[in-house]
Amino acid sequence: MQNNPQKFPFKGTYLYIILLCLVFPLVYLKLFSAGFLSWDEAEYVLDNKDVHDFNLKALFTKFYVGNYHPLSMLSYAINWKLFGKEALGYHVENMVWHLLNSILVFVLCKKLFKNEARAFLVAVVFAFHPTQTESMAWIAERKTLQYAFCFLCGLITYIHFIEKKQWKFLVYTVILFCLSLLYKPSAIVFPFALLCIDLFYDHTITKQKFIQKLPFIIPSIIIGIVTMQAQEAGKFINESHAYPVYERIGLAGYAIMQYAYRYFVPANLSVIYPYPQDKLVSAVIGYIVILVLAFGCYKLYTTKRYPVLTGILFFVVNLLLVLQFVPFGEVLTADRYMYLPVLGLSIAVFSLVNLKEKQMKVISVLLIFILGGLSFVRAGVWQNSSALYTDILKKHPHSSIALNSLGAEYMLSRNYDRAIGYFNKAINEDVNNHKGYYNRGLLYAQNGKFNEALADFNKAIELKHYPKAYVARANVYYMLKDFSKAMSDAEVVLKAEPDNVKANFVIANCYDDLNQLDKAMVYYNKVIALNTSDPSFYLRRAIVHGKLKQFDQCLKDLDASTAINMNYGEAYFWKGVVKVNMSQNPCDDLKKALNLWYTAAEGPLAKYCR
Repeated sequence: MQNNPQKFPFKGTYLYIILLCLVFPLVYLKLFSAGFLSWDEAEYVLDNKDVHDFNLKALFTKFYVGNYHPLSMLSYAINWKLFGKEALGYHVENMVWHLLNSILVFVLCKKLFKNEARAFLVAVVFAFHPTQTESMAWIAERKTLQYAFCFLCGLITYIHFIEKKQWKFLVYTVILFCLSLLYKPSAIVFPFALLCIDLFYDHTITKQKFIQKLPFIIPSIIIGIVTMQAQEAGKFINESHAYPVYERIGLAGYAIMQYAYRYFVPANLSVIYPYPQDKLVSAVIGYIVILVLAFGCYKLYTTKRYPVLTGILFFVVNLLLVLQFVPFGEVLTADRYMYLPVLGLSIAVFSLVNLKEKQMKVISVLLIFILGGLSFVRAGVWQNSSALYTDILKKHPHSSIALNSLGAEYMLSRNYDRAIGYFNKAINEDVNNHKGYYNRGLLYAQNGKFNEALADFNKAIELKHYPKAYVARANVYYMLKDFSKAMSDAEVVLKAEPDNVKANFVIANCYDDLNQLDKAMVYYNKVIALNTSDPSFYLRRAIVHGKLKQFDQCLKDLDASTAINMNYGEAYFWKGVVKVNMSQNPCDDLKKALNLWYTAAEGPLAKYCR
């Protein structure tokens, strides 16, 4: 009996996908040990009560960090239930989304090119290009990965519609588009991306093609309006960058050039790319770029180079919303905005060059090593906040944003000398940096320099209506026993943000010190209803219960406080005091308080525990 040689079980498509999956975790190995960042991740996850409580109504009706993306917020809520404060689970999910998107890019390009090797080339660039690292390594940017997943699925189902002429695929495409919008409003450019696909297949854009896009227009308009409201509510519309229209158009062209340059030369990447200093020259360069781009597209169309033209148009279409026609944020360009545009440029480049099958496979391997190596190094920058901000300052030493952020990191680690140095530099670089004044004010307040703190908070408020500065100033007034001013500042915040925990806490503390205990209790109850994870909230409410001689409730709150923080010496001290009033043995609690260096426990311990 003759033995037949065993065939290799994986060929073609599956082999390419398996190769992607094997290389992927090696390239992004450093992200497995990365933590949370101070940049937006507290607002999205760590300090977000709606996420912690799995509050579906809030997740689908509220804005977060100037955005409306309920499905992304839902994914954070699920992560919180599964992983809590362990960053690894969040990073793994981000990596899975990016890997899935890379596989979808391979499937999409296989349909477009009818060639697996060429499709794999594009997928390799998409998966491992260093600019992609930002979208994947930054937990707060997960929305980009998620909306892109539905976006790419929608393009694939649309191609099925074109090829099979079955309307169900168009219905699938509309559904995927709507899901993409609920992950991130950037998906509103999807109808234009479909027109790019039409151009690739039919080489023309007809009236009928536009009519087919009508089901996509209404959701786009609705989400567009909601997004503008979210940006305005979060104060993300940056009036300081509201340059004249002619200048914004020129800067948009300049930004397109910068994105294209980083695609071909992914060196000196940074989280922050400041606006160019000479805006007039940059705008002129931008107009030249726009003219060259328009002429190039015209020539590609007349010479019937439709795949190349499709890629370029896809690149530009997916940048339209971030070209600062409506100014938002502090930067002109950002690597995370290149996530889908990388696909467009790759389609254009690998449609332009004529390569044989073997050559494409060799280039794919080379790109895995080159781009993968660059991304491996780039991922290390995202290990923690200090590493990230330090990297920015290496590239842009005069960035007031990075200087202020690094100062905040040193303040958190109680390295006050280095922190004040960075805050001073940030303010010197930008005298209108309200966050710099705010953070320096916090540092002064933490060190008991209340007059200096008030001066900085006053300046921050003068520059911008900044709720955090009002709350911080209210806290300083409270510590100075100027309760009327403290409550006035807190009320300013509560008019716009009635659920602001810190503002409510200031008013509760003021009423407590004024011995208006019933009013204090109302505010402490609200504070704890809004945030159940801060032990100091339970401690302060416990003290009010004690003053009201409600000792059972007092002890219950103190137990809650020490359950959250087992090393909270002051809470153990008050436990001992309450137990004295309840004729219980206070000694263990007083000893615990003293062991935790709460020295006020010495007297009661000597008196009641001889």
